[in-house]
Amino acid sequence: MKSALFQILILSGSLLLNSCATIINTTTQEVVIKTTPANAKITIDGKKYGTTPQAINLERKNNHIVKIDLEGYETYETQITRKISFWFWGNVFNGIIPGALLDYLTGSMYNLLPDKIEVELTQTKQDKPSKR
Repeated sequence: MKSALFQILILSGSLLLNSCATIINTTTQEVVIKTTPANAKITIDGKKYGTTPQAINLERKNNHIVKIDLEGYETYETQITRKISFWFWGNVFNGIIPGALLDYLTGSMYNLLPDKIEVELTQTKQDKPSKR
């Protein structure tokens, strides 16, 4: 009787741990973007997302190019990169290939870094008119 109960617990636990990263991470991640001064235009991968400050949900499976523009200031550009999540390794080490495959296909096996972008924008240099 104890052996059957133990086997049921092991099987249940294996099913619950299947696709850990998909359950824990989900397929998107919130990235916070703040600038000084505020109200800068945010463009990510060529798509406009409004102005700063803002929290934006991005798909985990891709790297992203972030561009921040504000009139009178230099354009700021950076990349958000994906790194393999700790939770993905839970599937791999448990030998649960279907869960790891699902995490890979959905992109939930990744974390996006950085998850917060705080930028102090630099004013553009204006040429002074020359005296003649």
